[in-house]
Amino acid sequence: MMNNIKKYAIILFVLGWVLTIGSCRKQYEATEQDMSNYGWFLFEKAAIKSDYTESKNWFLESINEDTTYMDGYNGLGWSFGKLTELDSSIYYFEKGLNFSESIYDTTNIRYEIWAGLCFASNAKGQDSIAIIWGDSLVDALTSGLTSTTWMFSHNNTNSNNKINHLDLRITIAASHFAEGEFTNSVTHMQTILTELSSSSTFNPDVNTVSGRSELAVWIDSLQTILSTQ
Repeated sequence: MMNNIKKYAIILFVLGWVLTIGSCRKQYEATEQDMSNYGWFLFEKAAIKSDYTESKNWFLESINEDTTYMDGYNGLGWSFGKLTELDSSIYYFEKGLNFSESIYDTTNIRYEIWAGLCFASNAKGQDSIAIIWGDSLVDALTSGLTSTTWMFSHNNTNSNNKINHLDLRITIAASHFAEGEFTNSVTHMQTILTELSSSSTFNPDVNTVSGRSELAVWIDSLQTILSTQ
């Protein structure tokens, strides 16, 4: 009988100790990084255009939690870009550049913002600005300090199109063409074609109408090809 009483006493003590410890634990609250990470999860899984509204909302929650969280602005820029709300996309990208990356970030967010600004500016017809942002990333990639390649870290898993440095270069080439800077456009085209085929003899005479037409056809063709890779 006494042994049973001791057993019950021990059980009650342990149970009370567990309940006391449990009551002392702090409730876990989602951080700005948690909210941003979930936004990227939704972004990568988006099946239709309206799905990017959901990712956008989580990125908004992220910067509401911490107004200096750079990746939240990055996510907003890309989400608004997918929603073709280009003014908002550019606004949040540019705002994000005012802040520093978190020590927990595993990707170069500044690179992703520069690329996003290049794509959004080009889509908006602001080609001279697209070139500036695109060149910022290309210069960083070719500086010798980092890899010469780049890939967007949040490509959509439902799409075959994996946004990378070649998409960036074709966008810069198109913007140079729109600005009448045909030689610069050819330079980017040659870089792309060399990487795709290991060699390139592409060298249209851009001083002639036929040469510029050839360049335009190649830009259009490569944009189509890269959109499926």
